[in-house]
Parts: sequence; structure tokens; C-alpha cells
Amino acid sequence: MAVTIHDVARLAGVNSSTVSRVINGKATISPDTKERVYAAMRALDYHPNSVARSLASGLSGAIGVVVDARDAEAFSNVFFSRSLFAIEKVAQSRGYQVMIANGAQDHGATVEHLMKERKVDGLILPPTTIRPSLMEAIGEFPYVVLGTPDTLRSDTCWVDNNNEQGAEIAVRHLQEMGYGAIAYLGGYQKRGFTKRRVRGYQKTVGKGQETVLSTDGTVENAYAVALEALGGEARPDAFVCNDNLAAFGLLKACRALHLAVPQDVGIVAFDNYPLAEYTDPPLTIVDIDTSMLGEQTAQLLFRRIDNRTGNQQIMLSTALVRRASSERKDQTGC
Repeated sequence: MAVTIHDVARLAGVNSSTVSRVINGKATISPDTKERVYAAMRALDYHPNSVARSLASGLSGAIGVVVDARDAEAFSNVFFSRSLFAIEKVAQSRGYQVMIANGAQDHGATVEHLMKERKVDGLILPPTTIRPSLMEAIGEFPYVVLGTPDTLRSDTCWVDNNNEQGAEIAVRHLQEMGYGAIAYLGGYQKRGFTKRRVRGYQKTVGKGQETVLSTDGTVENAYAVALEALGGEARPDAFVCNDNLAAFGLLKACRALHLAVPQDVGIVAFDNYPLAEYTDPPLTIVDIDTSMLGEQTAQLLFRRIDNRTGNQQIMLSTALVRRASSERKDQTGC
């Protein structure tokens, strides 16, 4: 005999209507009651009828994450995966599924399709989608931007890491370690987060002291660019790297030129890539907590789905993890 909602209610010690409200997410239920209901559902292997649930609640039981699959670097990197995993965990805790849709560059057609056909109850969007025409089409439909939009920044709902602050922290640390000629290495300068990191670097290093060295995002190109910079007459004695790949290329260039890190060249890199602490020497990094980024984005989206908040802008702080690549000893040897 099939397990029913009444069986779940009996095992959880609640009314059937309470089980229904937990499943549909249509009322405020205490965490303890929710857990008892979910535990009973697991014990009985009860699975709500998604079609009936959708008809009863007017909700699809899914959220959409819009991506640009053509951007292979952003789409496949470990940090996107961490954010997506955190979004998935929050969604699962609400009984929701996550639908990934490719459509950041189709002028909003994918977003409008998902909304108008009620395939999802809310959307997580990349900053590249944000333009006045799309915001007008979205209207009151729940959405959150994963990142800071370049346009309509104060009129949209978004969550981002404070990349500008991260660059400021990196430069100040290198200055405190006694480095004077600090360059910025790596990144596509047209990317929003890279622009903000460069802006933080430029503001902190001082006017007229900036050296921004762009790369194509690969280790090989970072190596070539760093090799040229370090071989010049006015070579930098420290670098803020846009990511770990730029730092790996820089380390390779230092070895080729027999420059010691951190004695001759100091390095701070963005993003705590899994191998950052295992390089020689281990990399000092600006930690961008992408798991927290995904979690906060999903939680904000569900608050919007529940009609509990309007547009919000959330900026998450970064933190410096100090390792050997920037810890130059002073002249006294201490």
C-alpha cells in the first residue's frame, strides 16, 4: 500500500495539514517540526507528488540558475562548482530542485521563457544579463544576481564578494612586508570582478605607482608576461595576482630567472585554489568564500520567493590567508 501524507503526519506526531504546509513551504513552521516531518518522510520513503504539489501551491518546486556555457573558464572552474553546490544544498533543504539554463547572452530570452512558462519560482542570474529591458520584463518575479551588476547596481538584488576590498588587503599586506614596487598580474580586464580588483589595487598602491599586467587567463601566458616584467630594468618586487593560475605562471617565471620568493619577489593571489598551500613556497591568498556566496544568494532568493524581502545588496567580506610567498623577513633577519 502506498504511503500517504496521513502516515507521515502520524509518525511525525503532527496534523496532516502541517505536513502539507511543510511540503509546500506556504507557512512559517518551526525548524523542529520541519525536521520531524522530513525525518518521517525519509523513514517512510514518502515522496510528494510534484504535479499535485504544483497545482495546489501554484509553485513549480524549482529555481533556475542562468549561466553562459560559452564562458568555459567561469563555467568549469572549482569556485563556480562550490557556489553551485551551496545553492543546491539550500534548495534541497527547502524541497526544491535546481535547474541550470544556458542563456546569459541571448538578450533575456531564456529568462523570459523560464518565467512565463512557470518552470521555476525564482532565478539566480549572472551580472552580464542585467540591462533595463530585462529588468522591466522580470518585474516582481523573484531573482537574485550572483555578482555585482555593472549597470542598475542600486536598483537590483545581488550578492557578491568584496573584490575591491580584497585587493586593498593584498596591497597593504605587501607594503607592510616591505615591498615597494607592487604590480597587478592577470585577468580579463573587461570582467566585472577583475575590474573591481584592479580598482582596489590602484587605489591602494598610490597614483603613479600602478603597473597592471593583463593575461589571457592561462598559466603559460602569465609566465610569459611575468618573465618580461621581471626581466626589465624597473622590475616589480611584488605582485597581486588575479587568480592562482596567474600566480603559478609567476612562480615559474621567478624560477627561470633565479629569483627567490619571497626574498626577491613577494606574491599574493586571489582565490584559495586547492593547490595554493602546496606550491613552493605556499601562496598567500585573498580568500573569496564562494560557498558562502552561493549560500547567501540562495537564501536571499528564497526570502524573495516567500515575499519576505525586496531588493537587497549584500557584499561579503574577504580575508587574507598568510603563507610563505609574501612573508619576507626584515633587514634584521627577524
